[in-house]
Amino acid sequence: MRILLVDDEEDFSDSLSEGLRNEGYVVDIAINGEEALFLYDLYPYDLILLDLNLPDTDGLILCDKFRSINPKVLICILSARGEVFEKIEGLDQGADDYLSKPIHFEELLARIRALCRRNLNVRSPMVEVGQLSIDTNLRLVYMDDSEIKLTAKEYSLLEYLTQNIGRVVAAEELILHIWGEQDALFSNSVRTQISYLRTKLKEAGVTNLVITTTVNVGYTLIVE
Repeated sequence: MRILLVDDEEDFSDSLSEGLRNEGYVVDIAINGEEALFLYDLYPYDLILLDLNLPDTDGLILCDKFRSINPKVLICILSARGEVFEKIEGLDQGADDYLSKPIHFEELLARIRALCRRNLNVRSPMVEVGQLSIDTNLRLVYMDDSEIKLTAKEYSLLEYLTQNIGRVVAAEELILHIWGEQDALFSNSVRTQISYLRTKLKEAGVTNLVITTTVNVGYTLIVE
């Protein structure tokens, strides 16, 4: 998942982004509305974490712009404005969730997972895909009650493909959402990671879930 964090408090942004990256998310930081819109036009974000008190614009105006460009993007407001009417205003402006500062990191992670499940149209943290059970809270994968040991990148690949079942996902898209440009320079290729993932699924006895390759295009997760 690729996240855009829009906040001009440097210490807060650096600390939060580091924590999110340690959890396997790709995070970009914008310190004002202008930079946020520039990055938003440049990259395909899954989630925006948005402060309201920005130096060049009100975050609610920015929220409306994000929503008008992409109605499906997930937006979570993180703000010191904690009054009930302010939360209502933020949600009415198009935000999917609202957290008041100071932020409790574990609660934020739970909110992010809940928003992702909403996109998958499921309420439970356990997602059933073919013969697999995926625990989106603990980032674990099971086949019949036995855990399939996946690396962080392998899990992220499987989760992203699961969110796009039946659609050809380009290798470039996987890099943008799972590696990010800097990490991608030093990571194994998408092809190699896909190969490892296929091998582990096969060794676990998964027979009705297939990752197909469309040459020079990308990869598709198919439930047979």
